[in-house]
Amino acid sequence: MLIQCTKTLLDKIGIKGTELASPEGHEDFPKSFLAWHANLVSINRRKAIVLMNNETRYPVVIYRPSSKDFSKIKELIYEAISEAFRMEGVRKEVIEAYMAKAGEISFSKTANRSMVAKMNNAVRDIEFMNEYLDEKSRIQRYISIVAGRFIQLSGANDSFYPVEKTLESLVTIFGIDEHVGVDEVLDIDLYQLKIQINLEGHDIWRRVLVPSTYSFRHLHHIIQTVFDWQNYHLHEFTVKGSKNKSLKIVMDDDPETMEYFNFDDFEMLQERFVALEEILPEFGEVTYEYDFGDSWEHTIKFEKNVKSKTFQVTFLEGNGERPPEDVGGAWGFEEYIRIMENEKHPSYHEMKVWAENQKERNLNSEKINQRLKQVISGYSYSTFVF
Repeated sequence: MLIQCTKTLLDKIGIKGTELASPEGHEDFPKSFLAWHANLVSINRRKAIVLMNNETRYPVVIYRPSSKDFSKIKELIYEAISEAFRMEGVRKEVIEAYMAKAGEISFSKTANRSMVAKMNNAVRDIEFMNEYLDEKSRIQRYISIVAGRFIQLSGANDSFYPVEKTLESLVTIFGIDEHVGVDEVLDIDLYQLKIQINLEGHDIWRRVLVPSTYSFRHLHHIIQTVFDWQNYHLHEFTVKGSKNKSLKIVMDDDPETMEYFNFDDFEMLQERFVALEEILPEFGEVTYEYDFGDSWEHTIKFEKNVKSKTFQVTFLEGNGERPPEDVGGAWGFEEYIRIMENEKHPSYHEMKVWAENQKERNLNSEKINQRLKQVISGYSYSTFVF
């Protein structure tokens, strides 16, 4: 595996000119897929090594490397690339085969201005989505998933997504029957989850399939999407049954959450960096609260693991319409129902007008699944449904 480094990174690693490999010969496939450009940059005033695959432009990040880390940089690079592929659902055997084919890591200078420009674009993509950089981890798990889905230009009219090109390259380089497609390199655990709003006398729930490597931030986006919540209130996850304290998985980018958190009674994790696979199989059930005023509590039950070749969230089925936003909690919801069932009630017409912008819209499964394709990078409620 050839790592083509900027001078800044080569100096930091301590590679001398006589130890450098030739940068030539890795411009075209398949060797281009076995080579990466790398730079040492500053993001959020923290040092980061950004790697970009020569062929696919797929990015991988090693964040806040220490002085000792540079002495074992080869191991870190192997680990970072392997973990990025695993998070995408690439089969273990395929990852191992890629590493074996790429071979021992050698270092060289960067190839040419064009490749350096592409690497700089990859760095800008990382900087744009820097909220997915975990301060506590060297090997970044979620930034590649997001940045790897930024469209890239190639030539006058061609464009592609790094993750798609990476999977296609894995298929080609290992001689897998091209009629089978990229799904042959994938082995994805999907968690079947039933998400139920806890309202006495009402049966309101949704069932979904979610990749196990998705984070709890992704799960938040999924819940907002399948219930058509408007995503303008605070939320948190609670996990009961841990050995010492109950666990809160929180939206750590909210200042109030961090300032008023009760560390005496709860342990805390940051939802952007906690994978479903770390929690759900062990505990089986998680509570999600949305809107601390109305307090809409959802129970998320892990039903089973489903093997798949598709790295995608899928809405399966559901029942019941969620309460309108800002209706006033359980009591306000019952009052809303009472008024809407009586057209002669003096508040009926006023309530009906108000509810038009607050209640759940009637979206079919196809439309919901179309919206779920976007949850990998976020969720923003739109008044327009196309």
